Amino acid sequence: MLKSMTGFSRNRIDTRMGSIFLEISSVNHRNQEITVKTPRELSLFERVVQQEIRTASRRGKIQIRLEISWDPVLRAARIDHEVLKGYVTDITRISTDVGFQRDVAIEQLLTLPGVMVLPLDNDGNIENELGEAISDLLAAGISKWDSMRALEGSHLQQVIVDHLECFWGLIQDIGDKWPVAKETAAKLLKDKIRLLLESGGFECDEGRIAQEIVMLNDKWDITEEMARLASHVDKFRGIVHNEVVSGKTLDFLVQEMNREINTIASKVQDAGIRWIAVEAKSSLESIREQIQNVE
Repeated sequence: MLKSMTGFSRNRIDTRMGSIFLEISSVNHRNQEITVKTPRELSLFERVVQQEIRTASRRGKIQIRLEISWDPVLRAARIDHEVLKGYVTDITRISTDVGFQRDVAIEQLLTLPGVMVLPLDNDGNIENELGEAISDLLAAGISKWDSMRALEGSHLQQVIVDHLECFWGLIQDIGDKWPVAKETAAKLLKDKIRLLLESGGFECDEGRIAQEIVMLNDKWDITEEMARLASHVDKFRGIVHNEVVSGKTLDFLVQEMNREINTIASKVQDAGIRWIAVEAKSSLESIREQIQNVE
């Protein structure tokens, strides 16, 4: 089953501490890149969130936003007297040492780190409750996000399979036309060699001409390329329907198929087959574009 790298979910959970929100959004990316944004009060949960997302995905650019709307009772902050006294003592001593006398309003010190304390800072129970709530919220958010990626992946799968069958049909057309094209090319080459020899006054050695044509036919022959293409297509069909599918593996197979079709186009001089090869490459490019969003 294919899974898209594109997905989104936004979930909310209400607790006695307030409402917690989790938003997950992702787009295609060559590798796995995870960014977690949290308010200061929830920063201790950042690693847990990142690890869960890393386990739930293989690649993609994923952004997670964790927010909380505190209950008014918990939002009310208090002043840590000891921390504030420490700031005042240090400021007074330093002012005396450097000979700089200036009155500092107490209100200006309230924004210094540690002066204002939220009730939850010293409440271990709240921290445990937050952890449990975020864990439940994360499970629900990942499930919803994953479902959207799976749904998008099913659409991608159908499009990719359709393009693959179109490609395989074109390869079969080449296989059908190749015997006649090969025989025609050999006959044209034989006639050209005979004409050149006769125009130069040389004697035609039919045996030698046939030998040279056989050697050239080996260079023209596309039997191996056709066999490898059939193998790649079978492999692709098998992988695309697996329970777990890697976009990188599919992309590698497309590259290999493109290499083979390029070789065929360079070996064959028949205009009809060369045009079919162009159409086949177009189908491969359509597959490649869709695979770019497969996880």
